[in-house]
Amino acid sequence: MKTDIESAYIVLESSNPAAINKYLGEVIGLMPGQPTPGGASTWRADGKAQRVVLTQGPANDATCIGFEVTSREAFDAAVSRLRALGLEPVQGTAAQNKERRVAAMARVPAPWGVEVELVLGLENAATPFASAVYPNGFVTGSQGFGHFVFGVAGADAYEASRKFALEGLGLKLSDYLRLPMGPVELNVSFFHCNARHHSLAIAQIPAPEVPQKLHHINFEVKQLADVGAAYERALAAGTPLANMLGQHENDGMVSFYSVSPDGWQVEVGATGRQITDNWDDVREYNRISIWGHQPPAVFAQMQGLTAPATSAI
Repeated sequence: MKTDIESAYIVLESSNPAAINKYLGEVIGLMPGQPTPGGASTWRADGKAQRVVLTQGPANDATCIGFEVTSREAFDAAVSRLRALGLEPVQGTAAQNKERRVAAMARVPAPWGVEVELVLGLENAATPFASAVYPNGFVTGSQGFGHFVFGVAGADAYEASRKFALEGLGLKLSDYLRLPMGPVELNVSFFHCNARHHSLAIAQIPAPEVPQKLHHINFEVKQLADVGAAYERALAAGTPLANMLGQHENDGMVSFYSVSPDGWQVEVGATGRQITDNWDDVREYNRISIWGHQPPAVFAQMQGLTAPATSAI
């Protein structure tokens, strides 16, 4: 599927960057990149200079996500779409562009509470990507580096986020989830911009407020064995698990979710379903997974065991 935009990077802010760096390297298995000119640590998932940027601060959350556009024409068209929504994207300064290692940037706040940066010319790293734990690498390239999922509280924020994604960013709806949970329900919309099933998802959390904007980041690996190895690394490190191994119904991803020291999660998975040309499978799902993905505490209860609770949403 041809595309002119793809997920590029995420910027995280942590009050304990040492713990997050250890988690991203030793548990998730990313490759360290060069620090930014401003001193932020970076992490690589492929040949690009940086896919995760980690800054120090009190948020303990995502502060920004980036989408790369493939041409100046596509960049200008994206800026025009945002202006049509009554927004005014701010052009990046030379220093900001250097910090993100891009040729050009336009920034705008998203309804889910983080900045969105549209960029041109995401810089390549000076050295090839090489990971001892992922010799086959991650699924990136024209599909971008992975996906982000953010939570919002309330129908108004959810609808504003959907409009921003569809009309502002020009993403397309892949499908959506409606899951009754007693007197409330969980609603999630999944958006694609290339062959990856979704590069962005927005969840309307059934709660009066969202404790953390970022729910999870996804990194897709190329074989199931790599998922299993990552699962064992998380267990060996004592990393809390939000969801054990399982397979999602809508995107087919076999994955698990671990909880970072700051509370947001990372999904490592494989076998993701791809979007085809003339996608015609936009439909409602009423369950998250075909099998598995149980929280450890729920699984332990089923087995008559005990397990610690996690901070997962």
